[in-house]
Amino acid sequence: MKSALYLTMLASSALAWLPSANAACNAQSVVVSIGEVELAHYEVAPSEIHRLALPNGFPLGLKIEPASPEKTREIAKKSEGRAPVEWVKITLYDLRNNQPKELTHTWGAANSYQGYGPGGGADRVMEIGEPGIELKLRKPICGNSGA
Repeated sequence: MKSALYLTMLASSALAWLPSANAACNAQSVVVSIGEVELAHYEVAPSEIHRLALPNGFPLGLKIEPASPEKTREIAKKSEGRAPVEWVKITLYDLRNNQPKELTHTWGAANSYQGYGPGGGADRVMEIGEPGIELKLRKPICGNSGA
C-alpha cells in the first residue's frame, strides 16, 4: 500500500514539475561580469531594461530580446545557413538621465559570449570603462516539445 501511495505521489509531482521544466527550456538568462567578478545573473524579461551599477559608477541598462523572424532569416541568409537558429537583440543604455539613451545594439546567438567596452568586442562602448563587460547568454536547448 505504501509503495502505491509513493508511486502516485511521485507521478503527480513529476506532472507538476513538467510545466516549470518546460518554462525553463524557454528562459533566456544572462551572467554579466567584469573579469572574474560577476555583477549580475538573472532571467531576462524581454520587454524590460535591466539596471546595472558598474564599478566605475556608470548606470548601465541592458535589454535582451528575441530577434524578429525577419532578422533571423536575414542573419541565416548572410551566414549561408551556418548560423545558430536562435538570435537575440542586445541593447545597452545610458541610464544617467530620466530617459534611457541607447549606446549600442548588437545581435548575438541565444547561447553565446558577448563583450563590450572601450576596446571593443561585440561593440566599442567607451562609457563602460576598462576592462569592459562580458555577457554570457544562455537559453537551454530542450528536447522535442511536440512540434
